[in-house]
Amino acid sequence: MSQTTRNLDPKYYLADILDAKVCDASGAEIGHIVDMPMHLGEKFPRLPGLIIRKRNGKEKCFARREQFSEFGSTTGRGYFKLSVTLDSLPAFSEVPEQVLLRNIWDKQIVDMSDARVVRVNDLQLAEHKGELRLIGVDIGTRGLIRRMGWESWLCPFLDRLKLPAKNEMIAWDVVESIPTDFSHLKLTVASQKIKELHPADLADILDDLSVHEGLNLIRSLDPETAAETLAEADSKTQVQLIEQMSSARASDILEEMEPDEAVDILQDLDDSKAAEILSHMEGEEASDVRELLKHDENTAGGLMSTGYATIFEEFTVAEALTHLRLVALDLEIIYYLYVIDCHERLKGVVSIRDILVSSPETPVTKIMSGKLIFVAADAPQEEVANQISKYNLLALPVLDDKERMLGVVTVDDVMELLLNHMPRIWKRRALSS
Repeated sequence: MSQTTRNLDPKYYLADILDAKVCDASGAEIGHIVDMPMHLGEKFPRLPGLIIRKRNGKEKCFARREQFSEFGSTTGRGYFKLSVTLDSLPAFSEVPEQVLLRNIWDKQIVDMSDARVVRVNDLQLAEHKGELRLIGVDIGTRGLIRRMGWESWLCPFLDRLKLPAKNEMIAWDVVESIPTDFSHLKLTVASQKIKELHPADLADILDDLSVHEGLNLIRSLDPETAAETLAEADSKTQVQLIEQMSSARASDILEEMEPDEAVDILQDLDDSKAAEILSHMEGEEASDVRELLKHDENTAGGLMSTGYATIFEEFTVAEALTHLRLVALDLEIIYYLYVIDCHERLKGVVSIRDILVSSPETPVTKIMSGKLIFVAADAPQEEVANQISKYNLLALPVLDDKERMLGVVTVDDVMELLLNHMPRIWKRRALSS
C-alpha cells in the first residue's frame, strides 16, 4: 500500500458498517446503514456520507459524516449515533449513474501492480481531515469471513489451529475496474493504465473474465491492441469472444493479426460465422487467410505464416538492406532473408546477422546458405517440429512442388511441439525456467 494510504486514520471496513444500527441522540434505534455513495475521479474516492434505511423499512435518508456524534468502531461491527434528528435528514433517491459501495462487492477488478484479476471481498475506508475515503480492496480470506459476520469467532478459532485468515489488501490507486453490468464503473476502464499493460498480461486478465466482461474489456481497446491481446489468449477464450462479437468488429480485429493467427481462430469457429467474418475483411487480408485455410491445421501449411522477406539472387548486400527497409514495416518478425530466382524458386537463405556484417558490395549469393532445409505444405506438424529442432532453426520454409515459397513456420508456432523433440536435458531446462 502506498505511503498516502498509511497516513490515513482511523480505518474501517465496509463489512463492519453496512447493516449496522443507527441511533438518535437519546440512544434509541432509528434505522440501519444500507450503503455509501462514492465520488469517482480522485486517487482515493471521497465518501460523502451514509445512506440510512429508517425503521419503517421503506424510506431512505442521507447523513453526512459530520452529522454523527459517534461513528463506528475500528474493532468490529460499528455503532453509529446521529447528532441531528432523523427528520432533519434529506431523503435519498438512487440514480443509475451513482456509484454505491455495496455494488462493488463481488466485482472483478484488475490489480495493476500484478496484472491480475481479483474479486472484492471487502473494502477498506479511512477518515482523513474529516472526510471518508475509499483506500483499499481486501481480496483475502479474512475479508470474506468478516463480510459474512463470522470474524469475531471464526478467526480466533483459525488462529488457534495455526491457520490464520489474513487480510490481503490492494491500495485503490493500483486497481482499475473491469466493465460489467455495473455501468458506472466503466468510467475508469478507459484508464491509460490498462492500455499500457502488455498484451500478454491483458490476455491473462481476459482468460479470467466472463465472456460478457471480456467483451467489454476488448471494446475498450483499439483494434491493434485488441488483436495482440486476443492472439495471446487461450483458444477457448478467443472463440467465445469472437463468436459473440459482430462480424464487422471481429473482422477489424482479425485483420490486425498475422494471417496464421487469424486462421487459427477461424478454424475453431462455426463455418457460417467464419464465412461471415471473412466477407467483412479487406480483400488482401481475406485472400491471405483463405489461402491458409486450404491447409489442414495440423500440417505445415496450417501452421505457416505468409509474412516473410525474400530477395533476388542478383542482389548485393546493399540492395538487400534497401529492400529490407521497404518490407520490414509489414512484417512482424524477420529471422532470415530468403533468396529466390526470377521464377520465385528458393535458392538459399541468409541471416540478418550475415547481411549486417558483410560489405555492401558483396553479392548475397556469396554469403547465403545453399543447403536448403524445407518442408512441403502437407508435411505433418511433428515433422515440422523435428526439422526445426534438429537443425536449430528459427523459421522453416514451406515450399510447393516447384520449390516456390508458400510461407514459413516460425519457432513460436510450434513451441509446444518442440518440447517433445528437444534433447532431454534441454527439455528439463525449458520446463524449469
